[in-house]
Amino acid sequence: MVTSEKHIQELTNAPSEELSLHAVAKEILQPKYTMYGFEWKDQRGIEGTGFVRALRSLLTAHLPALLPGLRLNIGESFESEIKLCRGDDAQNQEFTAAALELPQVVIFAAELLRITPPFMKPLIASLATGGHRAANIMVRHLEPVVKERLQGRSRGGVANKPIDCMQWLIDTSPRKEPWSTKRMIGEIMALWFGSVHQLAMTTTFAILDLCLYPHWVRELRVELEEAKKNSTSVDAESLALLDGFAQESMRMSTSDAISGRRKAIAPFQFSDGLQVPAGSWVCLPQKAMMEDDRIYAYPTLFDPTRFLRSQDKHQEEMSEAVPGAVNAARPHFTDVNNKWPVWGLKNAAW
Repeated sequence: MVTSEKHIQELTNAPSEELSLHAVAKEILQPKYTMYGFEWKDQRGIEGTGFVRALRSLLTAHLPALLPGLRLNIGESFESEIKLCRGDDAQNQEFTAAALELPQVVIFAAELLRITPPFMKPLIASLATGGHRAANIMVRHLEPVVKERLQGRSRGGVANKPIDCMQWLIDTSPRKEPWSTKRMIGEIMALWFGSVHQLAMTTTFAILDLCLYPHWVRELRVELEEAKKNSTSVDAESLALLDGFAQESMRMSTSDAISGRRKAIAPFQFSDGLQVPAGSWVCLPQKAMMEDDRIYAYPTLFDPTRFLRSQDKHQEEMSEAVPGAVNAARPHFTDVNNKWPVWGLKNAAW
């Protein structure tokens, strides 16, 4: 565990061939047994990093077009369930149920496999996942769609190309050594797993905190009404209290006790001589950092306004946001920095 500014910065800047996030995910999730036999390398980028461009560039660029439809879906289905998929399969109840089940069974199976002898892992994984039921259902629905889209790409493109993450993954995947349909489905399932659990847990804790602290509901409504008075469309930047509430909810109920995990593929040494043997992990004690009274005054008190007071010591320490962050005078829920590691570390942040 490292907490000093210097160690965290060196951890962030460490080459992936020495300290690897992929190797950690592979060790934790054991996708060979939990995700339909999908396997990945210890080091990111060996077989292409198209998903990085698909998420950080293409998805970001298309957000203005996607958000209205997403808001409509959430508004229509909030009381029953939030639809997290798009397209025909989003309306297929079997597929949707399997997609929501997959992250749970993967985590459950992965925890069991950590204490399982290697020769028993295939059997235990099958038992823990119900014969890989959720993964099999997803593969059955995704296979014809992915195969058709890959064929379209090999022919030089198709008219009316779909605008979704699946298509962007296909478009940005390697061309010299094209991925098979099975490999592409594995990437889609892994991306789904990585994106859904954080959103679900963060949203759940935020709703619980609204119930636990009803007086903040009134304050948030006042802020929203004021923002609506001043503009026909509400700018998220004008909802500082809402942003602070989301930050405080996440601070008080972090989805993970540790973050910034990296596994040493090769022996690594920090500048002060601290040694990390090959096979060992380096992490940040995220929960302890969020409860550190040297960073957050009265850390056990639920107080969203702490993120609005720029003169606070903790805010000044958090002000070193990544280049391009909006209004670094106050921290934002989406900031990525060494004191707010909930999204990961800089270039590997979600």
